[in-house]
Amino acid sequence: MKKKLAQNLAVFFFLETILKSQAQDIHFSQYNFAPLTLNPALTSAYKDLQATLHYKDQWKSLNGYRTAAATFEFKLGQPNWIKIDKMTGVFKKKLMKGLAFGVNVFSDKAGDGSMKQTEGNLSVAYHSKLNETNRLSAGLMGGFAQRSISPAGLRWNSQYSGGVYDPNTGPGENFVNQSFTYGDFSCGLLWSYGEGSRYMAANDHKYFNLGVSLSHLNNPKQAFVATAPEQLYWKWTAHASSLFGIKSSHYSVGPSVLYAQQGAQKELVLGMLLKYKPREESKYTGFVKSTAFSLGCNYRNQDAVVPYFLFEVDKYAIGISYDTNVSGLKTATTGRGGFEIVLRFNTPSPFLYQNKNKASFN
Repeated sequence: MKKKLAQNLAVFFFLETILKSQAQDIHFSQYNFAPLTLNPALTSAYKDLQATLHYKDQWKSLNGYRTAAATFEFKLGQPNWIKIDKMTGVFKKKLMKGLAFGVNVFSDKAGDGSMKQTEGNLSVAYHSKLNETNRLSAGLMGGFAQRSISPAGLRWNSQYSGGVYDPNTGPGENFVNQSFTYGDFSCGLLWSYGEGSRYMAANDHKYFNLGVSLSHLNNPKQAFVATAPEQLYWKWTAHASSLFGIKSSHYSVGPSVLYAQQGAQKELVLGMLLKYKPREESKYTGFVKSTAFSLGCNYRNQDAVVPYFLFEVDKYAIGISYDTNVSGLKTATTGRGGFEIVLRFNTPSPFLYQNKNKASFN
């Protein structure tokens, strides 16, 4: 009975959030793999071309959120690689600056009312190289979203009499809009710092980025029920991530932090990963046909612990994570938060070696 009551309260809170308050944005636990949902300035910030597929199934025991997304990013006029050492095959890259473009689409479905959100966005970013190790980027993004709901799948307090459900009784809610569309716009800034390893075995690279973005610049209106339309709050996001090589080893560490605020809702995520890269060197081609394994964990403040695993081989990567609830909602979800998987392709390969005195960002 206690578990059933907790589930009912969770569902009630879930519906109240959807129907009676400003809607919140989609969430991915592996947010670094969803750059355009984080900051439009991240559009193709570190790769010439990148494609990502994302899927998350959250709060399955409550018929919660199922979210799928696809992203494609590319730089305009991709820079060329230049061999600077014929014997060792060391490469450098031309100036990492100029325009980049991206496309992001996602679909989100939740609850017995099949509340759906589908959105498509186009982004543009300009990356300005300040010097060999520092870069400043700015980005804009805009698109259209469509939201819908199916009230027939929902049950309401007014439909219960003496504890017995009567489907013939009306819900007591006036759904003036079961589907609507709106435009959505955002902007962001990003600072990046990077030093590649001095040589393959050194493993003394240093990468760091810091960004801030503002979403829903136009405060789009939201309304399913017959009340005054509410506007979608601005969403402020600040994020930082890094990767530091442990000298003369196979390992790197990467602390990260994310803070977001949308209306009264706040989110703080602290993360740490450990990356292991076996050394399979090729001193003739300049390529390291290698793999990398990363284990990490994010902590979403007062909500969930998120362990994740990342496997990279050449230009491909797969990431898997699982949210474990630690908040009061764990009574209803039995601790099960959400399974998430991401697939990524990018070029050039992250295993192409660069001398730090000639190129910093890979």
